[in-house]
Amino acid sequence: MTEVVDALVGAVIAKRFRLVRLIGDGGMAAVYAGEPVNGGPHVALKILRGEFMGEPEVASRFIAEGQMAGRLIHPNIARVLEVGEAEEGTPFIVMELLLGTPLSTYTENGGRVPLDKALNVIEGVLAALAAAHAAGIVHRDLKPANVFLARDSAGHFSVKVLDFGVAKVMDAAGGMGKRTRTGMLLGTPAYMSPEQIKNAKDVDARSDLWSTGVLFYEMLTGRQAFVAPTEYARLAAVVINEPVPVERIDPSLTHLSGFFAKALMKDPAQRFQTAHEMVTALRAVASGEEPVKLSRLEGGLALSHLPEVPVYAVSSDAGRTAMSAVRPIGPEPAHEPTARAPHMGASTLASPAVSPLYSLAIEP
Repeated sequence: MTEVVDALVGAVIAKRFRLVRLIGDGGMAAVYAGEPVNGGPHVALKILRGEFMGEPEVASRFIAEGQMAGRLIHPNIARVLEVGEAEEGTPFIVMELLLGTPLSTYTENGGRVPLDKALNVIEGVLAALAAAHAAGIVHRDLKPANVFLARDSAGHFSVKVLDFGVAKVMDAAGGMGKRTRTGMLLGTPAYMSPEQIKNAKDVDARSDLWSTGVLFYEMLTGRQAFVAPTEYARLAAVVINEPVPVERIDPSLTHLSGFFAKALMKDPAQRFQTAHEMVTALRAVASGEEPVKLSRLEGGLALSHLPEVPVYAVSSDAGRTAMSAVRPIGPEPAHEPTARAPHMGASTLASPAVSPLYSLAIEP
């Protein structure tokens, strides 16, 4: 269905925004970079996929959750600017256009994030969750793709959590774990809490804290916490199985064993109860510890440093603007993982802003 969403590039929405390029295409919506026709900063527009337009509850929930997300104003939350409808009634959400890369760029294919860098990312995530939870809003779809490292005009990076409210739209569409008519899976079983899998209505802020623990585990170990041959089998694995202890994967993470044991308790009552409690515990176990030393994974693969993110260049193909990746900035790493996961360079993340990890040769 990429051809369908690509065909909208160049279209003008609500006589106000021209769609410049496709940024992402998910199970619920497609996201485009857009320019106001009367001038002004570029924005991101999330447009509900056409297959859901025949389901009024989904469309109304999409609008309502977009308006709800617009009330969240925090440095670590991607800003929703407005919600509207196109001429034919298709709802859309206007958001700030972020320059940067999702955390999934680092973690996919087994990439690992050193502890000091990972701590800064997780602190940003927990700061965003604390603000949302204080407003009575639960994310419920926290995953690497929804944690964005954004670069500001000064070249500094900060953590931005994306897509608050999307999980409720998924519920209206039939529930997380359902496949759409285009074959896309709604939700991400690997990061869903056990209680969310059992009953989507039985979910509170502690479900987000579970997802944060899973996210942190993957960043540090280069492995997903719950492994299964299919996404549906993974749902059962989350409910029944326990992740491999971090100290068995990397002995230098032994001091975090108790933290993960609590963060990934199946019973939410035994888990961290608030984002503040979780970040306080994390700082306590991490304080005074040496940074994660370079070691070797099972099978002889070298640990990565901070990922070098590809530079992107603009090219034109049949009148459409596209981005093509070119080689990363910086020297070639001494050890290259077999999976070709992105490497982490010498730049140091700092909360809430971080040093630039890469450049992007496109205008926002």
